[in-house]
This record gives sequence, structure tokens and C-alpha cells, in this order.
Amino acid sequence: MSERLDDGIEMGEGLTVDRRSLLLKGGLAAAGVTLLGSPAAAFAARRSAGAAAAGKTTKIAVVTHGDTGAFWSVFKHGVDQAHKDLSARGVNVTQVYANNVISQQVAGINAAVAAHADVIATSVPDASALQGALTSAAAKGIEIITVNSGEHAFDKVPAIMKTFMTHVGQDEMVAGEGAGNQFNLAGAKSVVVVIHEAANSGLTARAAGVKKTFKGKTSTLLIPNAKSDIPGTVAKVKAYFSSHKGTDALLGLDPDVTVPLLAAVPAKTKVGTFDLSPGAIQALQKGQLLFAVDQQQYLQGYLPVVFAVLYVTNLNTAGGQQPILTGPGFVTKGNAARVAALAKKGTR
Repeated sequence: MSERLDDGIEMGEGLTVDRRSLLLKGGLAAAGVTLLGSPAAAFAARRSAGAAAAGKTTKIAVVTHGDTGAFWSVFKHGVDQAHKDLSARGVNVTQVYANNVISQQVAGINAAVAAHADVIATSVPDASALQGALTSAAAKGIEIITVNSGEHAFDKVPAIMKTFMTHVGQDEMVAGEGAGNQFNLAGAKSVVVVIHEAANSGLTARAAGVKKTFKGKTSTLLIPNAKSDIPGTVAKVKAYFSSHKGTDALLGLDPDVTVPLLAAVPAKTKVGTFDLSPGAIQALQKGQLLFAVDQQQYLQGYLPVVFAVLYVTNLNTAGGQQPILTGPGFVTKGNAARVAALAKKGTR
């Protein structure tokens, strides 16, 4: 599916994004704002009218599986900025970052339900594990936005269909396909994809996307809890390359994992990563990293808060029941300096 890259266009900051991403699948760029006609929407309309009359605060709960690392700190900056921008409209935003502990994420969603949140914006790395909590939220008429991971969560949690607003993130399969094409352009012959979480459907979709477009051999190396044991991860990757001599490329799915692995792979190994961090940007500028897939997590934090407020106060929805894509874009040595300047502000 290399035509997706061929159909890419250059953005203002030098980032190439898929045309499908730019058009937001018929969402924002096509002004795809509609009114929901579901029972849940009618309930929300009555609630909205009452809130406006009473000056009620709009309660938004952001609950993710994320941590406080380089990626999620930028996501949080997006949430915080949206909260600040909309503070005059009576908005209260709570945030939970579960550090990949599913029980903590479930507790965060349950707490939002107990607090009578109007909207829950949540990542869904494992739909089956979150099904109970999300079903409970939907039963209370709480609107649900999935962010970052969970584009197809409603397929596995049918109960949230009545309250599911949209998904804000990137299509992980498409992003993986783009990464595969980047390795093709670099002339790689055999790539290993390091998967750092065992139960994250988004990561497996990325690996599947690479395999779909990469013309050489694609292998995967699962290292559960890789981020919490970087020395152990480095050792395992060194061992992998030692026993797989033909491997000439590596794709990491998180910069906090990928950057330390630069010292673990043989010289001239072509290395790519998903997402950005200060270390990843420096490595891109030095040519140590071939590319970084940029899903623009600042937008993933900012947009759900805006959409939530517009829905509760004006019953607007965005995306036309399709995902609102924030990526993929690609950062390379050619545009890394411009991105680095924005990263210092905490927005990239």
C-alpha cells in the first residue's frame, strides 16, 4: 500500500502526512459536524440544557494507560492547554495516567463514573480488560472518546456504541505501513520490530503494518515491560542481533525504548522509532535514527477536551462517526531541527 505515501503532502513544518490524515477522514477538514440522534444524544441534550441554565461545570475525565515519560508529558500539555483555553466556559478536567497498570486505569474510569463525569476520554490498549468499566460508563449515559489507542474498541465493547463520540489518534496499521516503506526506501533487507507491551493491540497493529509493506523479512521481538528494565532490554536485543546475523534494521515502538537500543545494535543498522522524545530528536539530527513516526500526541490531548465541551454545551460531534487522525507524520534528519524547536515548548 505504498500509494499512501505517494499520496502524502508536505505540511508547513516539513512533516509529510498521509492525505487521509490531513482530511481527518471527512471530519474536521470537511466540516463534518453533525447532531447525534441516538437516545444517549437526547439525554445529553436535556442535560446540556439544564447545565446551561444552572451554569453547571462540564466534567471531563481523561484516563489513559500512559506514564509520565516523554510521550505522555506532551499529551498532558495538550490536555492542560485545552483546559486553560476553555476555562472561561466552566470546564473541570481530571487526569489519570495508569503507567500501563490496567487495574489503575479501570479504577480511573470507575472514579469518573462515580463523579458523574459528562465525558470520559480514554485510551483503550486492551478492550477486553476495560470492557466492564466502559460498559458501566455507557450505562450511565457518559459520552466516551477514545484517544491514542482504541480506534476499534467499540467493536469489542458493543455497549459503548450509544455513547461513543469518536476516536482521536492515528491508524496504527497505516502508521506501520508507512514505517515499512521508510525501510524500503533505505534499502533494508531484514527488520526486527521490538514490541514492549504484551497486551497492547496498537503495538501489534504497528508490527502488522510493517510486515504488510516491507519488501524484506519482518520479525518481532516481544519484551514485556521493556521500558521498566532498559538494561535487560538492551541485553536481549544484543542477543537477538548476535543470533540473527542477517538483520540490518530495527524498529522500536517507543522512543524511551528505541534510543537506548542505538548502542546495542551493530554499526550501520538502520533504526526507526515511533514517537518523539528529546533523545530521539537529537538522534535524528545526528543521523543515528532513520526516522520517527509522529502521531502528534499534543493533538491527542488537546482535541478531546475541545470536542467534549462542544458536545456537552452545543451537542456538536466531529468526524462523521470516523476516526479523527492525528498521524502518521514522519520526522527525519531533514526536518528534525524545526521539530526540536517546538519540542522545547513541550508541544512536540
